[in-house]
Amino acid sequence: MAVTINGVAEKSRAQRVGIQPGDVLVAINGHEIIDVLDYRFFETERELRLSLRRGGESYEVELVKPQYAELGLEFETYLMDKQRSCRNKCVFCFIDQLPPGMRETLYFKDDDDRLSFLFGNYITLTNIDDREVDRILQMHISPINVSVHTMDPQLRCTMMHNRFAGDSLRHLYRLAEGGIHLNCQIVLCPGVNDGPALEHTLEEFWSLGEGLLSVACVPVGLTRYREGLYPLRPYTQQEGALDLARAVRFVRSHAEEYRIDPRDIAVMGF
Repeated sequence: MAVTINGVAEKSRAQRVGIQPGDVLVAINGHEIIDVLDYRFFETERELRLSLRRGGESYEVELVKPQYAELGLEFETYLMDKQRSCRNKCVFCFIDQLPPGMRETLYFKDDDDRLSFLFGNYITLTNIDDREVDRILQMHISPINVSVHTMDPQLRCTMMHNRFAGDSLRHLYRLAEGGIHLNCQIVLCPGVNDGPALEHTLEEFWSLGEGLLSVACVPVGLTRYREGLYPLRPYTQQEGALDLARAVRFVRSHAEEYRIDPRDIAVMGF
């Protein structure tokens, strides 16, 4: 793949070596450029060899610059690529519960690991493959925010209405083993992934080791716009208290093992 250059900043390093709008950036120092992550990562080097195309003809330019200094290339979109949309049909999806007549962008379901790193968006890992995980590890893109919801593979397939959702959990372990920090999220749905299922998920989270930065347990949010959607109900006060107690017991039982200061547990209201 390659990306088309939309503009070249005035008096920039790119302009000085003759790069023009409309040229196609193919590679930097032999590394293929697919999107903004590739470009920003490989642009940081001091000595650069850029492979480009103009009018179907290939050419190269070389330059030396201060490390981390920008080249001055501009692209049509920030990502230099299309935003990746969600492949799931989660039973609790808040976008499916939006009222009609709102601005179009609110109905777009993103599931893009690049936006997770750049803007803090949460992803499900069902939209990436081993090659993308390799790239994250190579560039040490961290932290990554992941909507996990359950660590039971079969239950995850059911909740996300995606038969590959369970298998994609393997990416979570690879990222943690590779030193990537993870913020994990659970949207708790009464009678679905709460109770014993929640305890199982928390237990599996601890196996991620020091890669696990945080876990957010969020009770499902429901609107009146749920016609034809999976039958969910909100938490009762008693159910919420039980699941909160489960989480508290689990944290306390692992406090010494994972060097959690008891005073921190108290501060969190536990």
